[in-house]
Amino acid sequence: MIYLLILGICLLIVIIYMVYLAHHDTIDYQTVMDEEIPSGFDLFRIFFISDIHRRGLKQTTLNKIYQHIDLIIIGGDLKEKGVPLERVRTNLEMLKKWNKPIYFIWGNNDYEEDPEALYQLLIKENVIILANETKSIVAGNGESFNLVGLDCCRYKEARFDLAMKDVEDKYTILVTHAPSAFYDMPESEQEDTHLVLAGHTHGGQIRIFGFGLYESGSFKKEGKTSILVSEGYGYTRLPFRLGTKSECHVITFKQKA
Repeated sequence: MIYLLILGICLLIVIIYMVYLAHHDTIDYQTVMDEEIPSGFDLFRIFFISDIHRRGLKQTTLNKIYQHIDLIIIGGDLKEKGVPLERVRTNLEMLKKWNKPIYFIWGNNDYEEDPEALYQLLIKENVIILANETKSIVAGNGESFNLVGLDCCRYKEARFDLAMKDVEDKYTILVTHAPSAFYDMPESEQEDTHLVLAGHTHGGQIRIFGFGLYESGSFKKEGKTSILVSEGYGYTRLPFRLGTKSECHVITFKQKA
């Protein structure tokens, strides 16, 4: 009987710890150094957040970011089934604290419940939606880079070729909900991409002894392409994490000499 009691207490402690990790925010700071970054974007900063799902953003977390932010990108799964639109609206209002453009790509969960209502809310909140589309981001000196947003590859088709049709060849950032969409692209299209921002996998969300359903989140360089895969800000199904982080990202461009 005493062993069952000890086992129950240990299990309760683990559950409490997993809930804590699921709500304990980490701000991941990364610097992208690339000689192809246009000079007008030296020290340009992006706030990237993906997979919010059921969570509400913490103002205290956002207030810890003291650097200037030039662009906000939401990497999909802004909501999931059962999440009220009012919570989504509140999260968007909090992201407006920097008074900078907000870009959004679709995640699989965004399509699962009344995507038209979410679409209308995003438009009303002046969020720019990219679904196999490219926007040119222009610096004060007239230089620019391509911001490419792919549609979600589970419910829609992710088409880099459509997004880049008739687009000028220059520094290119690809935002895709699922990192697999980038790896499924032809090698020639991958080589046209300088920075990839992705999420979806939650780093496996629960990892035991380092093992999980998906790879851990990471920031790495493959060839000339920098790839950031976020472990996501929120969680799906149960409010648990283990061996992964609830994270958002501040990405700074630094032109390599």
